[in-house]
Amino acid sequence: MANRKISYTTRDYQGIRTELLNYVKTYYPELIQDFNDASVFSVFIDLNAAVADNLHYHIDRSIQETVLQYAQQRSSIYNIARTYGLKLPGQRPSVALVDFSITVPAFGDKEDERYLGTLTRGSQVTGAGIVFENIYDIDFTSPYNAQGFPNRLKIPNFNANNVLINYTITKRELVVNGITKVFKRVISPNDVRPFFELFLPEKNVLGITSVLLKSGTEYTNIPTAAEFLGVSNKWYEVDALAEDRVFVEDPTKVSDQPGIKVGRYIQVNDKFITEYTPEGYMKMTFGGGSQSADEQLREFARNGYVLNLNKYSNNFALGSVLKSNSTLFVQYRVGGGTVSNLGVNTITQIGTVSFFVNGPSENVNTSVVNSLRCTNVTAAIGGANFPTTEEVRNLVAYNFSAQNRAVTINDYNSLIRTMPSQFGAPAKVAITEENNKIKIQMLSYDDTGSLTEVVSNTLKNNVANYLSNYRMINDYISLETANVIDLGINIDVVLDNSQNQGAVISQIINIVTEFFSPLSREMGENVFVSELRKLIQSENGVIAVSDIQFFNLVGGQYSSSQTSQKYIDPVTRQIELIDDTIFAQPNQIYQVRFPNKDINVRVKNLKTVNFSWWFILEINGLSFWK
Repeated sequence: MANRKISYTTRDYQGIRTELLNYVKTYYPELIQDFNDASVFSVFIDLNAAVADNLHYHIDRSIQETVLQYAQQRSSIYNIARTYGLKLPGQRPSVALVDFSITVPAFGDKEDERYLGTLTRGSQVTGAGIVFENIYDIDFTSPYNAQGFPNRLKIPNFNANNVLINYTITKRELVVNGITKVFKRVISPNDVRPFFELFLPEKNVLGITSVLLKSGTEYTNIPTAAEFLGVSNKWYEVDALAEDRVFVEDPTKVSDQPGIKVGRYIQVNDKFITEYTPEGYMKMTFGGGSQSADEQLREFARNGYVLNLNKYSNNFALGSVLKSNSTLFVQYRVGGGTVSNLGVNTITQIGTVSFFVNGPSENVNTSVVNSLRCTNVTAAIGGANFPTTEEVRNLVAYNFSAQNRAVTINDYNSLIRTMPSQFGAPAKVAITEENNKIKIQMLSYDDTGSLTEVVSNTLKNNVANYLSNYRMINDYISLETANVIDLGINIDVVLDNSQNQGAVISQIINIVTEFFSPLSREMGENVFVSELRKLIQSENGVIAVSDIQFFNLVGGQYSSSQTSQKYIDPVTRQIELIDDTIFAQPNQIYQVRFPNKDINVRVKNLKTVNFSWWFILEINGLSFWK
């Protein structure tokens, strides 16, 4: 028996049947002699071959489902994603910038600030039947948004007699597709167990915004918006149950910049994780019942003992279990999908809103509330359906190596952008590294929308504190202010006399303004003068651009920063172009602070203009530039 050979490579039905026949013929020639297909022996051979073939198939399929590139079942790919620690996305909402406008009475020569109310978060606007919500309060009394960026426009309105009657106040704010809902669950004794799982009832859940666990079971009303925003009874979402630090608002400290909060990390034990099932539902998983070392130390201290538990064991706090005879409230948002992607000026309907105006006259309050209007100035983009199986496969393949830490400069840049927006956001960021020193240089916007080197200490501290959880242990983070270089520009042009020269000049100023817009330029971006010249030259009514001169404006209303490029004239600070370019250092950005006075368009006569470094040659209607 020990010397008998069995083939381990034959796996299909026909091959296994042949191997069985040969085996019997070799080792049992006297016992079995009838190998006819109709014999009883052939039936047993066929059955064994079929069973073996079936087993091989299921073994192969089982192993196949553990390998990413071969797995066919969606559930298998999700399990592989969990192994790699990748949190897969669900359906995604679109976002848009919307102008919210109200009309308030005039008070003297300005708006009556008593009637500038607040549109609370979660207020709804619609377009094409798709609902969008503002995710932060819209405070019309403030010139800033929740991130500290200027976003308010005031337009005076006059009657037929040129008498000021009221103001139109507009706030440009971000809205996100989706509807906020609340799920309530009374926690029974059976729910009080480690790693309790809870499934939300809808498939198109975009995310969870707040979770409260309140003692008692007799609740007929859901918690108020203030309760969901507060810290009492709160449970926190984390990426993994072993994680016990979350970045939250610090109510004990005052911000030095309107619109942003002071942030800090806190230790949490009341926590949960979320993930999407292969079927598209959101699953919440609560803690395993283990306390953090700090929590256990406090328990010991209440009994009169002082002990450092970390000295004796490595402690992982996997979170608290839910409490019996309590009520869980889950605030979440539903929506998303490609259907939420809408064009410009399509979100124009006011839905269910909470708009509070507390002026002295109730009639005026009502009038201001009723004057609320909206329209999206950008298209609603970013909406996507639940990822397909192949999309999930690719997400796992290309993201499994990502780790929750900052290693490269790009990691730091990405993390700064993911900091919760209520803690502020730099207008521009430049990041460099030298000898494990990560130098982060930032700029902010002033109340006119221009870049400024005045960056709030609150924002700097928030960025530093937020990154502290992700930086490598040997990295040192330095937070500094970047450099804004203000430009004055002289543009010499030859215009078509048949055109309205005033209108052409105005359009040239608009072109230059847009070219240097802070929204379209990045830190360290060079100024390519040839690109600007082409834009101006393409404007209707412009025959030629004879010269463009750039000046570094310094001091007073302007930044004190100077370009690293040489000056033609140190008195006027005219910048010497190098290959028709103004070069920028990584921590520099160029802007035109006051376009209406810093952009000077000079109209020249074609007969007298001096083309100092180029000429036009017209042959058969074609222009050649040199």
